[in-house]
Amino acid sequence: MNILITVVFYLILMFLSVNLLGFLVRGLFTNPDLERIKQQGHEFIKNEINKSQRADKWINLIALLLMIIYFYALFYFWNAGVAIVAILIMVGRLPDLVWEIKHRRKTEPELMKKNTLYYISTILPWIGLPILYFSLY
Repeated sequence: MNILITVVFYLILMFLSVNLLGFLVRGLFTNPDLERIKQQGHEFIKNEINKSQRADKWINLIALLLMIIYFYALFYFWNAGVAIVAILIMVGRLPDLVWEIKHRRKTEPELMKKNTLYYISTILPWIGLPILYFSLY
């Protein structure tokens, strides 16, 4: 029963961590097409792109605050081990997320370079599963 609870809690942590990370990271990268349109477009379009970029900055700030609250809640209600697992999941997901943003499509493992970073980012979230089990029990 403990293993089942751990796996379910791990899946919940993965869902929350990956979405919070995506919420933050996607706003850090600018869209080159928008920058090109901003340089060449009409004044109305330039104003709309500026509004969108201001909104992106606010979204990044909100995402950062949510991540801080998330880590604090994990540490406060459980322990440091659970917060570390959330960090491991986020760090493991970061290279894939950057690849998705750079190539503008869903991650395809066969297209990604199989370097050391690929293997580390693949293994890191799985290391979190036993850490989570020992942190909960």
